[in-house]
Amino acid sequence: MKIGIILLSIFAAGSVWWWNVHRLGPMHGATFSLRFKNFFKSLIAGVIVYFSLMTITLLYLMYTTP
Repeated sequence: MKIGIILLSIFAAGSVWWWNVHRLGPMHGATFSLRFKNFFKSLIAGVIVYFSLMTITLLYLMYTTP
């Protein structure tokens, strides 16, 4: 289950990165600060997805385990 959560968080980070790259156009003209912001947004999205899924899993296990 934890592997699936990690893979989903990596997928979320990659999706945010892909969305930002295609929204901004070609990245060959992007500045370092723009690339860094894109990387940071992707990292934050992955972390948020990871911890939210872990919280949901924890709550599920708390209520279903006798």
